[in-house]
Amino acid sequence: MHNPTYSPGGHKQRGWILVIGLVVLVMLSIIAIALMRTTMMEEKMAGANRDINLSFEAAETALRGAEIFIESQVDDSLFATTGTGIYAQGADPGNAEPNAFLTSWSDTNSRILATAPTGVTTAPRYMIKKVGESGDEGSLNLGGYGETDLSQKSVIYRITARGTGGNDSTQTVLRSHYARAY
Repeated sequence: MHNPTYSPGGHKQRGWILVIGLVVLVMLSIIAIALMRTTMMEEKMAGANRDINLSFEAAETALRGAEIFIESQVDDSLFATTGTGIYAQGADPGNAEPNAFLTSWSDTNSRILATAPTGVTTAPRYMIKKVGESGDEGSLNLGGYGETDLSQKSVIYRITARGTGGNDSTQTVLRSHYARAY
């Protein structure tokens, strides 16, 4: 007759190996879940970083587009009046630029860049404000860099540009000053 509690080694089997195996499996599952959460968080962070880089690139492209626009003008007469992203010099409230962070960028207050970087959802935009003029009363040579011809009138502009990333909720606003001699 066969004794069910007898094992060839003389020890009784009580199922401890099964319990230990289940505990190890639970621990491995917890570690796997934590690693998956970490990987998903890193993936989201990488996507957000890509979006920020795209919006920054788009805003820089808009700055360069505004500089090209300024360079294409034969004189500064376009900047004597305010309209469609161009703001005249002066303290008149009608010449005031809107707050770049609080306003919606539209055709009435900014100019759209014709070519947008690949991957952005909305084409970048810019605003240009004539800040002032400089001529023989002073030097534009900042910190000794470059040579300045003071016989020409130089007009100083403030450019504000906005770019979006892969979605419109990621935005970068950049501002620079640009001088053009006419």
